[in-house]
Order: sequence, then C-alpha cells, then structure tokens
Amino acid sequence: MAVKFMLVKGEIKSRNHYGMYYAHTIRGAELTLEQIEERIQANCSAKVSDVRMVMAELFSTIRLALSEGQVVNLGDLGKFYLSVTSKPVERPQDFRVDKHITGIKCKYIPCGHRMQQEGMKDNIKRLLTQGCKAVHDRRATQRSLDIWPRI
Repeated sequence: MAVKFMLVKGEIKSRNHYGMYYAHTIRGAELTLEQIEERIQANCSAKVSDVRMVMAELFSTIRLALSEGQVVNLGDLGKFYLSVTSKPVERPQDFRVDKHITGIKCKYIPCGHRMQQEGMKDNIKRLLTQGCKAVHDRRATQRSLDIWPRI
C-alpha cells in the first residue's frame, strides 16, 4: 500500500512556509459505498442487500448517538464525536447560542496504540495506516491540483 504525494511550493506570503516546498497528498480514486458492498459480498457469505441493510442501520444508529452527545467507538475503525464551533465573546453572559454558535462538526479519531520508541516522544500508531508508505510521484505537478476535487 502506498500514499502518493508531490512537492508543492508554498505560495501564501503570510505563512511561514512561503517559498518552501512541502509534501502534498495525491488522492486516489474514490471507493463508493456500492463498491464496498460488492467487495464485502465477494469476501464473505453476506449479500449486497445484507451489507446495505446493516450499513443503513449503522448510519442511523451512529447519527442518533451523536445527536445525543455520545462518542461512538467502532473498535479498530476508530471513534466519532460532534463538536461545536463558535465566535468568541468577552464575557460569558454575552454568549448566545443563536448568535455565536457557527456550526457543528463531526470529528473522527482513528484507532491507534501508543508506542514508545527510544529517543522519541510517545508515538501513536494508527491501525488504518499500518503497512502504508509514502511514495513521491514525480510526474504530478502543482497545476494538476486544480483538477482534483476538494473535500
């Protein structure tokens, strides 16, 4: 497994990496829910319709739990939780939900295990990235960033 990247020159003058090069991830093709269902069907006895039903119910259950303020722990996949974004106020009594809350975000923390390595700070190894390595795609150019969809 490889994660492709290209080097991009920082072009925002106010940033401390202006004029310097940094790695920028090149996203691969999107894996759709339908393709996931097909892959699961090919690897076990569950049919696409079974997988679709379970995925739909999983989504509903997660959505309800998040709306109740719970953290949803999906084991090796990781945890989901909601957080709010807001505008700051000088005094707590000035804060109004309708005026200062600007949004709600769904946050994700991939499952991982803390590893200690000699001479380094504690390091968290994420299960979803195990076995992945970074590969420099020298053919990619900064111009090609314009055609990739932003998420």
